[in-house]
Amino acid sequence: MAGPQPATRDGRWDGRHLPAESPRPILGSSPLDRRNLLHSQGKRNAEQGPWRGRAISFLILCSLSLFALACSAGDDESAGAGDGVVVTPIQQPPSQTAGTSGPQPTASAGASPSPATQPPGNGSALHGFIFPISGGCLPKGDQLMPNARRDYRQGVHEGVDLYGVDNCTNITRGTPVLAAKAGRVIRADADYQNLSPAELNALSANPTTPQALDRFRGRQVWIDHGNGIVTRYCHLDGIAAGLKAGDQVSQGQVIAYVGESGTPESVTNPGHEYHLHFELRVGEGYLGQGESAARVRELYTALFSPGP
Repeated sequence: MAGPQPATRDGRWDGRHLPAESPRPILGSSPLDRRNLLHSQGKRNAEQGPWRGRAISFLILCSLSLFALACSAGDDESAGAGDGVVVTPIQQPPSQTAGTSGPQPTASAGASPSPATQPPGNGSALHGFIFPISGGCLPKGDQLMPNARRDYRQGVHEGVDLYGVDNCTNITRGTPVLAAKAGRVIRADADYQNLSPAELNALSANPTTPQALDRFRGRQVWIDHGNGIVTRYCHLDGIAAGLKAGDQVSQGQVIAYVGESGTPESVTNPGHEYHLHFELRVGEGYLGQGESAARVRELYTALFSPGP
């Protein structure tokens, strides 16, 4: 299902230098720099195979984990946006990617201590979804799956990252994002302000707050499927024209377009982090929470199957 492709955004940087009035963050000077190193290593492993670069990864993890503990001591293991998000009233086509700042959560919807792999009262509700990218599949690398470590904030990944480098189809800026199942839109960010260098530096000082994590997810669409199940589509470049909170959407409907909004790289090195972060919330947790990597894959394989 094709949709209009987002136009190139005005004022894009050349990907090498930040504006003169905003000094570029020093590599390794903030928790987000360590996030970039760890996340980029996971992507390279997906491209190069499981063994190449493992020694480098080990050294990076050992040295940076010690530094992360000093910077992030006392932070929560995992945090997320709250149920009380502010919903934008007017939606714009994907070419319009700037506006007022994104909605701020009012309460935490972080992961609960115990695994949350079944929705309330109806296990069959975790079947019958489709991939949010046409022709897509689960990534081979566990670093892109739920429960992968995110040491920069002493937390874990809560969704699936869909990159073109580790998938069954091409994924780049403007790739249409599909509703994984029919439901009601409860959030659709039309007016969204990209991260600035100053904001990135400020957020990096304490990246585990619900407000910071919500900003790092960038432009988003959330769909409520009932039974306590909500899907989140994050780092979007734009949303479908006219889409707004309260709309009913059908399975497979184009709701948005892949981007890199909210990623630190969108500030420091734009044009290199295009991907979709797809997250399935179950009650107050996320699908596969606390489970092994193998079990997480079983749950997501079942999610994208027709069901019993």
